[in-house]
Amino acid sequence: MTQEHVIENRESLDAQVLDMHRALTSLIDRLGALDMYNQRCAACTDPELKLVLASQRDSTRRHVAMLLEWARRRDPKLDKELRDALFKAGPIAAQYRYDENM
Repeated sequence: MTQEHVIENRESLDAQVLDMHRALTSLIDRLGALDMYNQRCAACTDPELKLVLASQRDSTRRHVAMLLEWARRRDPKLDKELRDALFKAGPIAAQYRYDENM
């Protein structure tokens, strides 16, 4: 997904929707980069290069957090879901009432 790729007619979308699209696209990109740096760091055999890759990975984590926080502040329903789900003890799915036969 690129920032230019929107599924609806761009003229029918307001600035807030387009900004959220930009943020979510960037979040997707940064999550992909985080996965890539994690893999590269884990596979790297040179200790100095491993430190460089780890630094890139850690910087990417900060970008992920900033983008998620930006989106949370602008989407009240996302804010509620994140507040309900994050930083809780116990099994993750236990706080939701899922049908066990699923």
